[in-house]
Amino acid sequence: MQKIAFSGFNLYGITLLIEVFILSLMYLLNQVIDVTTSAFVLFFSPVIITAWYGGLKSAVFATVLTGFAIVYFFLPPLNSLILGGEGLIQASLFLIQSFLFITPLSLLHKKINLKENIEITPNQQQNSEYITKLEQTKAALWQTQSWLQTIIENSSNAIYIKDLDGRYLLFNRKCEVLYNISREQVLGKTDYDFLPQEIATTYRCNDRQVIESEKPLEFEESGILNSKTITTISLKCPLYTCEGIPYGICGISTEISDRKLMEQALIKQSEELVQVNRIKDDFLTTVSHELRTPLNSILGWSQVLRSGKLSDKIVAKALETIERNARSQKQLIEDILDVSQIITGKLHLQIGLVDLIPIIEKVINVFQPSIVAKQIKFNFVQNGVKEKILGDSDRLQQVIWNLLSNAIKFTPNGGSIEINLKIEESQYITEEQKAACSSFPLKFAVIEVIDTGIGIEPEFLPFVFDRFRQADGSTTRLYGGLGLGLAIVRHIVELHGGVIHAQSEGEGKGATFTVKLPLVNNL
Repeated sequence: MQKIAFSGFNLYGITLLIEVFILSLMYLLNQVIDVTTSAFVLFFSPVIITAWYGGLKSAVFATVLTGFAIVYFFLPPLNSLILGGEGLIQASLFLIQSFLFITPLSLLHKKINLKENIEITPNQQQNSEYITKLEQTKAALWQTQSWLQTIIENSSNAIYIKDLDGRYLLFNRKCEVLYNISREQVLGKTDYDFLPQEIATTYRCNDRQVIESEKPLEFEESGILNSKTITTISLKCPLYTCEGIPYGICGISTEISDRKLMEQALIKQSEELVQVNRIKDDFLTTVSHELRTPLNSILGWSQVLRSGKLSDKIVAKALETIERNARSQKQLIEDILDVSQIITGKLHLQIGLVDLIPIIEKVINVFQPSIVAKQIKFNFVQNGVKEKILGDSDRLQQVIWNLLSNAIKFTPNGGSIEINLKIEESQYITEEQKAACSSFPLKFAVIEVIDTGIGIEPEFLPFVFDRFRQADGSTTRLYGGLGLGLAIVRHIVELHGGVIHAQSEGEGKGATFTVKLPLVNNL
């Protein structure tokens, strides 16, 4: 049996209406017959009805209201709440009977309501569980989104999402740093809107390749942005809707620009080490050859001298050959020692006032026999130079000796050599010279050694002053030497605050070596 549910306000109103109805009915009946003796009987109906539908509280309300109505309207004295002995007994019996009816009906009402609640609970519980799970799912989804957002925004990698037309849907903080642009300027736009066309085209081609392949792909993407080469390793994967339809790509890019620079530097360093190792091997081979050749000559002529019974001419030739080769050995050893001092920073100068003309003339006198022997046309142009420089006379003589020795060695018979000494205002100036000089413009003593020899190939010209470097490094080369002389010359000149450079129009067109040394009045 389904009970009609009433709210508390409606139930009390209905009780009141029933009371009024019964009260009116009894009033009418009382006009015909005397109902005072049975008044309480008719008023049981509102009590029972309210107890059944409303429970204990509404039943008590109906009982009290009924009692007051009967006492006031039907029990003598009428229209008064004062009860006589008989009326008091009737009222008491009514209350007792009412409560006897109210109690079981109220309990039954409560039991029925409890049963109905129990019957309704499964649906309510199901709805409650669904709502709880929905709230938990929403909370978990929000938490997951929060985690993903935090990871994406704080990732050291550039993370982005594009649609099929290349428009950006997501652009994290690292992307902003990498491309030096805010996400507000990028979202909804393509690479062509803010990147150089070359980079944008590369990115777009790779994106299309990912969509077409339907699988993640890795690319090394590189391009120049803001005068800087940017290189990234990018992992790109296609994105799909729940129906399996592709709608874009997700990219995760790691910048490796610094790594690429390091790799290039390491490759260059490796190549240089290979080159240095090769030069070292060539140098050791050359040293052994250069040392062995004069030693063989010395040993050979020593054995000839020991044999005795030689003419004075042969003896003189033997002694001259031994002396020349011994000096050659001495020069080789001195060059090696000088290079060792240069490398360790132990090559020092004994500074004093130096007149260049006597030094140059002394070197010329040493090489005069070689000049005559090769029939070289030689000229020393002094240009009236009287100025002196501060320097080490022995080391400056070594500079002139090396330059003139090379000129004679590489100039064929009948060629020409000129040493030109002059003073000029020079453009070759270092910051140290500018800070130390007392007058402008700077004046330099210029020594030019000009020959008509074999010349220098353009490819080798930048390396002509490097240690252990020779245009022909083979042991079968026509000209001897260790390739140390010009490296030593450059270092000595630079220790004097000067500069040296070489010029040549190419093979067979001679060479010019120019040394510039600061004069005393510059200091």
